[in-house]
Amino acid sequence: QQQQQQQPTEVEKKKKRLALEKQKALLALDESEMYHREHGDTKELLALYKKISSHRTAVVFRKPVNPAEAPGYKERILFPMDLSLIRKMIVARMITSFSSLHQRIGLICHNCVKFNGRESDYAVLTREFEDFVDDKVLEALKNAAKSASAASAAAVAPH
Repeated sequence: QQQQQQQPTEVEKKKKRLALEKQKALLALDESEMYHREHGDTKELLALYKKISSHRTAVVFRKPVNPAEAPGYKERILFPMDLSLIRKMIVARMITSFSSLHQRIGLICHNCVKFNGRESDYAVLTREFEDFVDDKVLEALKNAAKSASAASAAAVAPH
């Protein structure tokens, strides 16, 4: 018997379309002024940080890697990064944009996969965490753009 190729369901098509749209949005980030804009205060960045660090997979990345629990980590990972350090960097104004925050979280994920391997359980968690972070960064940008356009519309409105 010849096996028929099954057509993708509507749900599968929608999922694929949304994933493609998300990839396009992520690729377009580099062109976004709002993504690179320096924030005058830490409020928006800390709010985004709080959302990101509350995800169930973030628990793994909240504290620095303990060298006793991960022999060889210090030798293999040149730029260690964790969520507690990112928070300190936001407060100290070393991270002042969505892009800088996104980059540092990317470093956490890169380090994890580099040390543990692509097929490890940690890598699976990392992919889920990174996907969540991408969603939250895109959401924060959308909200910031809405706020900015509302503020400029209010500024131009006749009094």
